[in-house]
Amino acid sequence: MPMRHGRIIRVSQRQGYTTYIVAEEDAAKAEALMRTVVGPGPSVQAIGRASLQLLNAVGLSPGEYRKTENS
Repeated sequence: MPMRHGRIIRVSQRQGYTTYIVAEEDAAKAEALMRTVVGPGPSVQAIGRASLQLLNAVGLSPGEYRKTENS
């Protein structure tokens, strides 16, 4: 079954946060993927869905992720 959406993940640390777009429908799996990337210290939270259009626009395939620019 093709992917319908991804997840927006926020990784929070003392000095602020970083937001990632993750090409994974399941929130728990997306959080687990990002925990393997950032390690055990930061807080990792799924904060919303990323549309399939967004995933395609940034060129993400299933299981991939991309850091966003915070402004």
